[in-house]
Amino acid sequence: MPTQTILLISLAAIAALTLSLAFYFLKQKNKRPKHWILFSALRFVTLFSVFLLLINPQFKNETFTIEKPSLVIAVDNSSSIYDFEKAAEVKTFVDHLKNNKEITDRFSVETYSFGEKFRRNDSLSFSESQTNINNAFTNLRQLYNHKTAPTLLITDGNQTYGQDYSFQAKQYKQDLYPVVVGDTTNYIDLKIDRLNVNRYAFLNNKFPVEVFVNYNGKNAVQQTFEIKEGNKTLFSKQISLNAEKSSAIINATLPADQVGIKTYSAIITPIAEEKNKVNNTKNFAVEVIDEKTNVLLLTDMLHPDLGSLKKAIEHNQQRKAEIKQVTEGDIDFGNYQLVVLYQPDVNFKQAYEQIQKLGINTLTITGTQTDYQFLNTAQPYFKKEITGQKEEYLAAFNSSYEDFQQENIGFEGFPPLNDVFGEISFSTKYNTLLYQNIDGYPTVDPLLATVDENGKRSGFLFGENSWRWRAKSFLDNESFESYDEFMGKLIQYLASNKRKVRLSLTYDSFYNSGEKILIQAHYFDRNYEFDPRAKLSAKITNKETDKAQSFPFLLKNNYYELDLSNLKAGNYTFSVAVEGEQLAKKGTFTIVDFDVEKQFMNSNFAKLNQLSGHKATFLNQENKLVNELLKNENYKPIQKSQIKISPLIDWVYLLVIIVISLSIEWFLRKYQGLT
Repeated sequence: MPTQTILLISLAAIAALTLSLAFYFLKQKNKRPKHWILFSALRFVTLFSVFLLLINPQFKNETFTIEKPSLVIAVDNSSSIYDFEKAAEVKTFVDHLKNNKEITDRFSVETYSFGEKFRRNDSLSFSESQTNINNAFTNLRQLYNHKTAPTLLITDGNQTYGQDYSFQAKQYKQDLYPVVVGDTTNYIDLKIDRLNVNRYAFLNNKFPVEVFVNYNGKNAVQQTFEIKEGNKTLFSKQISLNAEKSSAIINATLPADQVGIKTYSAIITPIAEEKNKVNNTKNFAVEVIDEKTNVLLLTDMLHPDLGSLKKAIEHNQQRKAEIKQVTEGDIDFGNYQLVVLYQPDVNFKQAYEQIQKLGINTLTITGTQTDYQFLNTAQPYFKKEITGQKEEYLAAFNSSYEDFQQENIGFEGFPPLNDVFGEISFSTKYNTLLYQNIDGYPTVDPLLATVDENGKRSGFLFGENSWRWRAKSFLDNESFESYDEFMGKLIQYLASNKRKVRLSLTYDSFYNSGEKILIQAHYFDRNYEFDPRAKLSAKITNKETDKAQSFPFLLKNNYYELDLSNLKAGNYTFSVAVEGEQLAKKGTFTIVDFDVEKQFMNSNFAKLNQLSGHKATFLNQENKLVNELLKNENYKPIQKSQIKISPLIDWVYLLVIIVISLSIEWFLRKYQGLT
C-alpha cells in the first residue's frame, strides 16, 4: 500500500478521534464518564468509517504466469492420404509430436484437421472427400493473427476445390513448416485434368463439352480420346502429346435428342506403363430439358441494375433474359413468361396495355427516376405517396414469408436501395419478403413484396441499386451463388402460374459422388401454413439393382431435409410421402462415379516447398523438425504479470458499519435520556 495512503488513514484516525472527543467533552453538558467513553467510541467508529469511505484505500496484488507459444499442427484429413497408404504414418507422426516432452514443455500443442471443412480435432479418419487448403489458412489467420504460433502443415499439397492456397499462405504471419505426405516421384501419367460442360441442355439442340488432357512423360505418345454414352461412342479423336506439348484441349458437341438425365464418360486410353489409371476416365451428366423461361427486362434508361439482373437470372441455364428499351416498337410480349418493368414512366403506357391484355406476370422495380404519378394509375395493386424527397432503404428479412421458400442470405447487411420517400398503400392482399428499414428503424412498409391475384403474379421491389446487393454477396461469400439463387427463386415464382401445392421438393438431378446429396421438402397444412409436426419419409430405389431403402426427413428450421450422401454411384428413383396424408412426390437423380481425391498420384512437393522460408520436410524427418523448432530462439515462453487492485475494505461493509454505529449511538442516547 502506498505511503501516502497510510498517512491519510493515520490522519483520518486522528481526526475522527479528535472530533468525537470534542463533541462529548466540549458540547455535552451532562457528562457521565461511564457514558461518554462509550458514545465517543461509537462516534469515532462512525467518523473513521466515513473518512475511510472517502479515502478508499487500495492495495495491489501482482501475479505472474508463463504463456507458452502455440505449436499448430494442421493435418490433411482427406481420403487421398489414405489412398497414398500414409494414414498410419501421419497418425504416428502427430502422436509423437504431441507426446514429445521437450515439445510440450516448450509449446502449447494445438491440433486441427482440414478437408471439406476446417475443425479443431484430435481424431483423424482420412475419409473426407474434398480438400480445401485455402480454407484452412483462412481460419488459421483468424485464430493466430496476434500471437506466436509456428505451424506444421501436414498434407500432400493437392487441393480439390477452393481458391489457390498460395496467396493465403503468404498472408499467414506465422512460421510455416510444410510436412509432405505421399510419393514425390514423377511417374508417366496421362489424365483428364478438367472437364467443362453445362448442367442443362435443351431438347433438339447440341451442347458443348470442353476437356483438358495433361501428359507427364518424356516419350511421345498418341492415344485415343472418346466420349461415350453407355457402350455407344458419340465422339472420338486421336491426340498426340510429348514432353514439349504436354497438354491438349478437346472441344466436342453432343446431341440433346431426348429429355432426361444423360450420363456420359470421357475416356483417354491409358498408357501401358501408367501407375494411376483412375484419372483416365471422367464421368459427367447433362439434364436435357424441353422448356426455357424467357424474361424481358424493359427499361427507359441505362443502369447497372439491368446487367446485374440479367446475370443473376441467367445463372440458371433454363432462363434467358433480354434487355430492351421500352421505346422499341417491335417487342413481342407473347415470347416472354415474365416482364421486369424497370423504373416505369409514361413511356411504359403501351407496354402496360399489352401486358394486361396478355395476362403476363411482372416484376416492377422502382427508383428515384420512377414516375409515381403514372405508376399509381397504370397498375391496380398499390399507390405511393408522392413527396419528391429521396430516401435510402435498408432491408429487413421477414422469416414468415410464405409464397416461396427463402433463407436470410444476409439481407440486413446489404447496402441501402434508393427510392422516393413516401407511404405505400396496397389495395389488395400482398406478402412481404423484405421490409423497409430507414436509418436503423424497421417499418411495416414493404421493400420487396409479391401479389398473387386471379391467377396472375406480380412482384414489387421499391428501390434501385440492387446491383450492390449482388456485389456485397460476392464479398461476403466469394461467390454470387447465394444472391443469384435468391433472385432465381423470385423469378421462378413470378414466372409460374401454377397453383400453390402443399408438398414441394428441392433437389438436383445429378450429383458427383463425394458431394453432399440433399433433398429438401416443404410441407404445408390445409391452410397453406408450414407444418413442423409432420413426418416425411422417402423411399429410394436403385434402378440397376432394384434395391429400395426408406429414410426419414429431419426438420431444419422451416423445411425438411434428407441427407443421402452415403449412397453409391448409380441411377435412383424416389418417392416422398407424408404420414397420414394422401400426398406424395416422385423424382429421379443420378450419382456420377467420380472421386476427385483419386485423381492425384503423387504429392505437390514443389508448391509446398515454396510456401515459406522453411524447406518442406517429410514424415521420416521428425527429429530434424523437432530440433529446428527447439533451437529457434523466437519460440520462447513469455512471462506475463497481472496487477489486481482491490479495496482495503469494501464500501458496502463500511456503509453497514456506519449505519450500525449510528443506530447503536442513537438508541443508547435515547435510553439514557440524553439529547
